[in-house]
Amino acid sequence: MKRLCVSACLLGVPCRWKGDAKPCEAVQRLADDPRVELVPFCPELAAGLGCPRPPIELVADGARVRALRVDRTGDATGVLRAACEAEAEALARAGGVDGFVLKSRSPSCGLASPLHDMQGRETGTAPGLWASVARERFPAAEFRDETTAGKATPPSLR
Repeated sequence: MKRLCVSACLLGVPCRWKGDAKPCEAVQRLADDPRVELVPFCPELAAGLGCPRPPIELVADGARVRALRVDRTGDATGVLRAACEAEAEALARAGGVDGFVLKSRSPSCGLASPLHDMQGRETGTAPGLWASVARERFPAAEFRDETTAGKATPPSLR
């Protein structure tokens, strides 16, 4: 059996900042596949940010990337990183994972999320905090987002 960590919102869990979900048909097909075990994870909920919650975005701060509230009144970087590190450790203790299917453009899960300057202008892309931690901890795993999850059978499922 293949084990995939999936952004919980893609499985229909209402955990996004607005209190909604982003169910994905390709992820649902994976959930229905008896060869696959899905491990849902929402970094923001794990970090205690609540739902709904004020939106955050990735902000370049010198050489660092931070997860700041869009209105710049709060910094979620530390609590998000701690929640991501804890989940990575839990996944490793449970035998690891074969791959990830993550929510595109998310400041926590996106593989290439919008990166902003302190004034809120989009300046490029950067991996979300969970995507970054997961790639560091599981370099051999396959990474996809919902836009590519159903285009071909992932090698981890072959």
